[in-house]
Amino acid sequence: MQEDLRGLAHELRQETCPQRVIDEAVRRIAAETPAPSRLHYAIPATLALAGVVILCGLLIRSRLTGDSAGRQRQWVEQQTQRRMQVAREAETALGLIGTVLLDAGAHSETVISDRAVRPLRNALQTAKNRIIRHTEL
Repeated sequence: MQEDLRGLAHELRQETCPQRVIDEAVRRIAAETPAPSRLHYAIPATLALAGVVILCGLLIRSRLTGDSAGRQRQWVEQQTQRRMQVAREAETALGLIGTVLLDAGAHSETVISDRAVRPLRNALQTAKNRIIRHTEL
């Protein structure tokens, strides 16, 4: 009796989910998962574009004004400040992109745990019950 139970437990440990159940779970998740909002991508792109436009505008303005020795030093300082500002804006944009990716990952995890695990668990329970009934006969 105990050997039968051990054998049954060993078979259940090797049991895998049928491919049709996995396919159905993937299909349901794909059908119920909303497409990512364009707003998540628009914000970082807008910030990057604004930084480029500001930098180009400042470069054109500085070229149009005459450069003297004093202005040259001031221009170098402004360029350094602009580069630092662009680096800060890039850091912010990358942080926003990272946040969007983390949110998407959390949402995927929730969808998988809520919608895929239950059908898989039920299929495994059904298979186990059928095997137990078969061995009792």
